[in-house]
Amino acid sequence: MIEWEDLRKQARKLENDIDLKLVSFSKLGTGTANTYKSNDSATEPLLSTEHVFDSVAMEIEQLLTKLTSVNEKLGEIASGEAGSGPAMLHTLQRHRDILQDYTQEFNKTQ
Repeated sequence: MIEWEDLRKQARKLENDIDLKLVSFSKLGTGTANTYKSNDSATEPLLSTEHVFDSVAMEIEQLLTKLTSVNEKLGEIASGEAGSGPAMLHTLQRHRDILQDYTQEFNKTQ
């Protein structure tokens, strides 16, 4: 059961990190779209914004991959536990739902 709790803590931390990154990513996406619309000939800010946007996107992808891995480990524990009750299954489903929501939001913003 200790492994389950450790993995849940990891999942919650990753979920929080992803949430914060998605907020920043969404703001960057809006800023990038606005930069494309402007007729300013200075391209340096555009390149910087694009670089930051790509960098944050890569960080989010890595966090989503880690969260997927943690969720898979939680699933293995839940399916292997003789005493895995409704609470454990509900928790696992909740983490899966959060991952799905974050993945959809990331893909939509990208």
